[in-house]
Amino acid sequence: MKVVRFLFVAVVVAAVAAMVVWVPEPREPSVVSLDRSALPAAFDGDAVSGTWYCAASRIGSPEPPRHRVILTNAGPAVATARATAYGPAGPLPAAEVEVPANGSTTIDVQATFGAPELSVVVESPAPGLVVEHRLNTDTESDQVPCATSTSDRWWFPALNSARGSTALLTLFNPFPADAGVDVEVVLDASARTPAELSGIVVPARSVEVVDLGAVVQRRDVFSVVVRSRSGRVVAEATQRFDGTTGPLGLRMNLGVPAESSRWTFAGGFTGDGVAESVVVVNPTSERISAEVRVVPYGGAATAPEPFVLDIPSLRYAIVDLSAETRVPPVGYHAITVATDGAPVVASVLTTITGPPGPPPAPPAPGAAATPQRPALSSGLGIATGAPVAAGDWLVPALDAEADPAPVVFVHNPFDVPTTITVVPVEPGLDAAALAGATSTVEVAAGDSVALTIPPAVAPGSLVGLRITSMGPVVVERFVSYPGEDEFAVGSAVPFRSDRSGPVALPGA
Repeated sequence: MKVVRFLFVAVVVAAVAAMVVWVPEPREPSVVSLDRSALPAAFDGDAVSGTWYCAASRIGSPEPPRHRVILTNAGPAVATARATAYGPAGPLPAAEVEVPANGSTTIDVQATFGAPELSVVVESPAPGLVVEHRLNTDTESDQVPCATSTSDRWWFPALNSARGSTALLTLFNPFPADAGVDVEVVLDASARTPAELSGIVVPARSVEVVDLGAVVQRRDVFSVVVRSRSGRVVAEATQRFDGTTGPLGLRMNLGVPAESSRWTFAGGFTGDGVAESVVVVNPTSERISAEVRVVPYGGAATAPEPFVLDIPSLRYAIVDLSAETRVPPVGYHAITVATDGAPVVASVLTTITGPPGPPPAPPAPGAAATPQRPALSSGLGIATGAPVAAGDWLVPALDAEADPAPVVFVHNPFDVPTTITVVPVEPGLDAAALAGATSTVEVAAGDSVALTIPPAVAPGSLVGLRITSMGPVVVERFVSYPGEDEFAVGSAVPFRSDRSGPVALPGA
């Protein structure tokens, strides 16, 4: 993803708590399983430890990328953590780090461990700690939350092996037993497990990187699923595009470890200089029907008719939203992929090839202004959506110096309005500044809002946003980078808390 499910992987992507929370009447939330979730989640206050797996570290560039692991602590006390890096020869000596209260710490992996292209495990007993990682060179960057669990399968709905691109799959096994996996490839007209991708052994405490582009060649879109024969791994994909056939950029994509009948993407956009498409994979043995619904910000009551997809077994379907006249070309929108109960996996691909068009006309008196998408002229992003909503989220690692400024998208999928509170996670703010930077925003039923970093935050700092809500919402982010025509998109990280843990989306 060109960046940051945050998010999501991927993003926006790992374990979610099985907790019942406040949900608008009359819906009764279904319980979300801790074992099979498609989003990373910060662990709850009763947990004795939390583990984060940051798998990918190679992108296929001539020189190794810079790899940074970013720890954000939304708690009131200093958090301690242990980071262990893994390379071809196994684990390296661990490093102990401290994360300030209401602040963040960045680990430069190569400088800390003395070698490039390492996977990292972060362990901490501190509640409220969120970990993600960023890869970058001088010309491309991306970042995603790290995984909080392993899985026996990982889905990648939308990969690319066209000319000028790389498609690397990282299989990370930090455990004491070997793991064996098969990688099944889903194309537009077939699904198969090539011999080169069958029975891959990932030795204990090691990392294997598979060049998917060497096996699946010259494909603009293909899907894969990593299935474990024995043991478990964390799977993450990196895609580097050298500008030969499109924008220069990087996509990081944490695999999706669980299917769902409903996926929500809180923020998207089309218009001048943008191509946006939705890829939906049918992992079942039956033909299914899926709907792709686009809800413009401020236009929940007049949303366009959904796009209906008929998807055969083990195939994918694509909707090019930027080519559809019923999707407004200006402003933001939320996207929902839904079926009548059949599980699917989905991704939204965003490609920027030029600057935004002229700003929209001023709104009528009393009407809200239509936001214009960030003023970038190049970049690639991928988001894997959220299968749940929650009332407590952390958006980590927003760069307050980036231009254009990062954007945080909040979507209310339920049929009653809710109120959100936005609090910066930045250690430089005293009590008065923190109070001044805290804001409250109402989100109408079925609608969304776009947020930016509060002005009180110091320029140049790496800041998080803690978003709490009266009712469950879905949160994503758009991240840009200082001095780069570059972006990342993906999910924020839901907290597990007594107040509001993750719940099923309406209709799921």
